Amino acid sequence: MDKTSGWMQAVVFNSLLILMPVIAAQSLAAAFSGSTFSESPGIEAIDTTRRNMDEAFASFAPRSAGDKYKFWHDVVERELNDMDVAAARGFLLAAPQMLDRESVRELEADSNGVRLERADDRLAAAALRKLPLDIGLKLEEAQVSARIRDSGIELMPVTEASETSDTADAATGQKGETSADAEAEADSEISVSTNSRNNRHFLLLGTFADLANNSERWLDGDRVDILTLKITAIGLLEAEATNGLSDTNIRAASILKSARRARRMTPEFTAYLKERLNDALPDSKLRPALEDALGELATTNVREDRVQAAFMESLDTHGLEKLKADLVQIDRIGMLTSPSAAITLLEPVKDTADLRRVRLLTEAGGDRAVALVKQDGPDALRIADTGIKWTRELMLQVMGLTASGLALFYVMIATFRRNVRLPKKRVEPTGI
Repeated sequence: MDKTSGWMQAVVFNSLLILMPVIAAQSLAAAFSGSTFSESPGIEAIDTTRRNMDEAFASFAPRSAGDKYKFWHDVVERELNDMDVAAARGFLLAAPQMLDRESVRELEADSNGVRLERADDRLAAAALRKLPLDIGLKLEEAQVSARIRDSGIELMPVTEASETSDTADAATGQKGETSADAEAEADSEISVSTNSRNNRHFLLLGTFADLANNSERWLDGDRVDILTLKITAIGLLEAEATNGLSDTNIRAASILKSARRARRMTPEFTAYLKERLNDALPDSKLRPALEDALGELATTNVREDRVQAAFMESLDTHGLEKLKADLVQIDRIGMLTSPSAAITLLEPVKDTADLRRVRLLTEAGGDRAVALVKQDGPDALRIADTGIKWTRELMLQVMGLTASGLALFYVMIATFRRNVRLPKKRVEPTGI
């Protein structure tokens, strides 16, 4: 009986030794992988991430106080030479963390004297004053370039030929193709215009006529990017909607399309996006619907209506809702920075967890997030501290880990008591 009991205890002990690391690994993965992140980060997560960003910028600068200014000057100039206004402004806002104490005191005093409403604008203006005049001139030039670039992202018409272009020019736009009116509206919300048939459409995404032409080419086996085609379709369908989220989805679709055509998405995020789009617009439903819509000759207006109806009928409601959750994150990133900055921030993203990390970085730092990603690359995403969301699954895993630990402790005590016998006290006979 003792042998059987000892054998059972050994089996239980070894099983728990194997099981506990597995449960612990699953609990840690669930807690910190990002799959349980809240879609809207809380104030505590934003504050923690902001402090982490401060520490990160401080770590970038050299330890020697005499070298800090030169390093900061060089990184600001580098971004302006690249015409990246958001990153340059991010480094201007990071000046208190990157400069020496004396310079920081001067900077704080100067910012108090700047007559601007927002604290970030006052700090950026004061930081710019500490740089040479030629840096200010480069900033003005880069700002003009940024307005043109973002106008191109927001307003540039897409023709049938440009839809399948493999060049990055489509994402940034050409100066000659952008009007003065578009430049003036660069900082406004994404524009929606009305064509002769009173159908609102987002100009970057093109029109339903473009969508019909490219859908026909896809059916014929021509070289058409199906991801871009589906992004375009969802954006145009959202432009027809009247709910309050339609503008959000349109802006996000335009950013995604620009990032895709500029080849600035990781292979992992491309595969993830393909899966999301296939869930929203399954090929098994879309292709037959388009074949029926384009199978007969029709006038241009009828053809467009048929294609629009084919895409609408092919939408999977559940898949579309999952995609829209990501579109909300992308739109928020773009609203907190700019469309071109959002494309930069999407470059290290691999999945929805990374997307929420970038969202948290932009909530905590605005343009500083762009500077952080430009300086630290994918490692910048580790700075986003989202905290732990206690889901039912995570709580059950922690409870299982606790129970396993108690069981292991009990087996250890039982084994010890069975195998280690303490000598009994000898009772000396007492004389009478």
